[in-house]
Amino acid sequence: MFRIHWGNERRRFQRLSVNLSVFYRVRTPLFVRLMVDDREIEAITIDICEGGMALLTDYNIPEQSVLMVKFILFRFDREGLVSFNDPVEVTADVCSNTFVRDDRYRLGICFRKMDQANKSHISDFVESTLKPA
Repeated sequence: MFRIHWGNERRRFQRLSVNLSVFYRVRTPLFVRLMVDDREIEAITIDICEGGMALLTDYNIPEQSVLMVKFILFRFDREGLVSFNDPVEVTADVCSNTFVRDDRYRLGICFRKMDQANKSHISDFVESTLKPA
């Protein structure tokens, strides 16, 4: 379920491959917000790091769109028990959009505004998931 990207990695943060539900709402531009009926949309997170994530969605959201993204993360403690954090809510920019197949798009999003608590939740999630059993 999880995998870390090594080798030719250009990113500043460790990126973790995941399969988690995420919800987003388009903030701008207005025409995109109207295109999706100004509603919250469910997508699948395919990887995440402290600076952003990649989503699979059914909507062709153009680059430079601004999203409000919400998701829930968990942590593994030393005994392997899972605990859930409060929902993370963050403003993000669509940095890339790639058509995948079957009317699905891969959005690369960069977190724009995030408080320190949410940043810590994401960092703890990535670190706790990567720790060997």
